[in-house]
Amino acid sequence: MIELPEAVSIARQLNETIKGKRIVESSTGDSPHKWVFYKPERKKLEKLLVGKKIGEVTSVGRSIQIGIGKDEALVVDEFGGKVLFHEAGSQLPKKFHLFLKYEDDSFFTVTIQGWGFISTRTEWEKTKWTILRADAFSPVDADFTLNHFNQLIDRYEDKEKDSVKTFFTNGKSVAGIGNGYLQDILFRAKISPKRKMADITADEKKALHKATKETVEKAIQENGRTSERDIFDNPGNYAPVMDRYVVGKPCLNCGAPVQKISYLGGSCYICPECQT
Repeated sequence: MIELPEAVSIARQLNETIKGKRIVESSTGDSPHKWVFYKPERKKLEKLLVGKKIGEVTSVGRSIQIGIGKDEALVVDEFGGKVLFHEAGSQLPKKFHLFLKYEDDSFFTVTIQGWGFISTRTEWEKTKWTILRADAFSPVDADFTLNHFNQLIDRYEDKEKDSVKTFFTNGKSVAGIGNGYLQDILFRAKISPKRKMADITADEKKALHKATKETVEKAIQENGRTSERDIFDNPGNYAPVMDRYVVGKPCLNCGAPVQKISYLGGSCYICPECQT
């Protein structure tokens, strides 16, 4: 799944390649996927996009927001897959869920694996969406200070029952972090994903904040994870510290074998000695 570092990298690259171009052709492909959701529905979306000029491209959490008018954006959100830019004359992918062709015959495709959302939103809807999804602050925001992070935890309504994993991945407090980057954050902070938020100490909050900032900033500098692709179909350079490839290998801190556990519908990779 695309997470915040990949979204930041993709938005940056799209600004360098498609900003200012006008859409002359649009398609949602010929391979409908029941877990790809469009708003408005596919055919209306195709017609709506033709003639639009690409404006500023930004990222909010895990989403890519492409300006297509003064007060409107095309949003690709909560998805796994590829967002690709193609030079004129390139071969169209066999399967895609969005295709936008520009006046110079270059084009852009989105291919979603699993599930995802492709929609248009007005400026008001974008703002409303941001507030609803990200009372949630992004770790790249200047406001994501230790003091503010502590406030996010203190006012978190379900801290008595929710785990650290839930706090980070449900999008209510920290924007853009999924199960992928969470593994490295928790390893660096030496905290188990199963710990209840109510039990996190002041020192552990400090460790979590520092680990979040360090992990996200490093991943952005390296254009996302090696398992994800940029708009030129190149892999990122960030190699996760904790993933399926290190199971059974010695922990970098203490030497204990890294374990894989199943928790809340996904896999977690932990050091049983360091992550208490």
